Amino acid sequence: MLIATKAWSDFGAHIPLIRSFSLGANWPPQYPLFPGQPIRYHFLFYFLVGMLEKAGLRIDWALNIPSALGFFLLVYMVYKLGTFLFADKRVGMLAVLFFLFNGNLTFVRFFRQFPINFASLGQIMRNVHFVSFAPWGQGDISAFWSLNIYTNQRHLALAFGLALLVVYLFLKLETVSVRKQMFWAPVLAILLGIFPYFHQPTLLIVGICMGWYFLVFPRLRWFLLLTGILAGLLIAPQVFLLSQGPKLIAWYPGYLIHDALSIPRFFSYWWQNLGLHSVLYAIGFLVAPVWMKKALFPIFIIFAVANLFKFSPEVAASHKFFNFFLILGNILSAYALIRLFHRIRSMSSHWLIGVSAYWIIGLFLFFLTFSGIIDFFPIYNDPIGPLPDKPTNKMANWILHNTPPESIVLNSSFFYNPASLAGRKIFLGWPYFAWSAGYDTYKRMDQQKHVLEAPDTESLCLFLSRYNIDYILLEKPQSQQEFSPNVAVYQQSLPLLHEDTLNNTLYSLYGGKSFCTL
Repeated sequence: MLIATKAWSDFGAHIPLIRSFSLGANWPPQYPLFPGQPIRYHFLFYFLVGMLEKAGLRIDWALNIPSALGFFLLVYMVYKLGTFLFADKRVGMLAVLFFLFNGNLTFVRFFRQFPINFASLGQIMRNVHFVSFAPWGQGDISAFWSLNIYTNQRHLALAFGLALLVVYLFLKLETVSVRKQMFWAPVLAILLGIFPYFHQPTLLIVGICMGWYFLVFPRLRWFLLLTGILAGLLIAPQVFLLSQGPKLIAWYPGYLIHDALSIPRFFSYWWQNLGLHSVLYAIGFLVAPVWMKKALFPIFIIFAVANLFKFSPEVAASHKFFNFFLILGNILSAYALIRLFHRIRSMSSHWLIGVSAYWIIGLFLFFLTFSGIIDFFPIYNDPIGPLPDKPTNKMANWILHNTPPESIVLNSSFFYNPASLAGRKIFLGWPYFAWSAGYDTYKRMDQQKHVLEAPDTESLCLFLSRYNIDYILLEKPQSQQEFSPNVAVYQQSLPLLHEDTLNNTLYSLYGGKSFCTL
């Protein structure tokens, strides 16, 4: 496989999930990087990709086609909703432009690093690194506003596109008869019912919109009530499974600046991350007609909720709420600019005033999109890295053809493990992935260490049986310093099933619990 460098990390979780469905046996689904418990990660998009690969489509096509369709749906719905709300195609087109090219203040940081000169355009076009990448880089401007978030998290665009479609249908149905509304209730209930499996934060976002519309649109109340009840019946099983794990929702004001939160810091943070949009959102909302105010007010609730609570051990994961806030907020910015344009032109009939309107709007557009243009080129110029897959990866190929699809493999290394590429579950993948989904990775890593460093045959076989481990895959040299596998015990107690060398690493696959004899 060829994987872009900036997608390398996220795909380390997505590819094992896809392969667990296409090449493994993962139903009822478990997280293939933390087997033994019901899955807590929204898996449906990657299940669909896995089914496409299982049906014979090559994995790159199986992943990229749904990704492209999902991104198209998102862009189309941004345009459609903006056009519908304000009956103006220019609002829809500007909203799309603002979505594609974010309006934060990254360009300020860029020109601090690369002072403006005749080479500036070339520096922008050749750039391979994001200038702003908080919380993993310097400064306050977040990593989550560029298109990189959609190239990495392939399920996100389709989830947002479906959410915008639901919001659009809610608003569209506000003007029709109750009979037509009731026809759509079960359809939208089914669509809402897949969100816990497709993208859990989006369900909360749509739920906020539904609750607000129930309050402010009396004509929608019976429709929303019926839709909510039907959707609740579909959502309940997943909610029940999630309730069995740790409680992930917690009071956490300030998002990424929680530890240094103050009123000046809050306004400074969002001024840097929103740029001129922080002003235009407010202006657009104030000048919008009453019905449009009612339709778009939920974005401010979403913004407040994400600033007050966290919904995962990983605080940064709340960026999804802010991404959705930006998408709908951009419609308000677009409307504000259109209103400003007409206001300037109406001030005088003199041709100079008319020309100045275009220059002023053009200046606004420059500052609202320039950072997004700068952020585009690190994605466009991103180097590609090769990942040996079956059949080149002979260990993955052997595991695929010689082990049962439902097998659990104890791994001594985490990232792109050959067993994962073969669709088998590994005892613990890269801990960050499972930890952010709410799994107890600290306990699991301790268990992993006990098995890998088992002092004798009796302890080894006891651990293998207790943790339901079918095979053990060791690497030499050992790339993870956390473990020092007691290879002598494996060689004494278990059969060596297969060995292969890949990229100067020796992979050795040993038998597991079914091969143990005491």
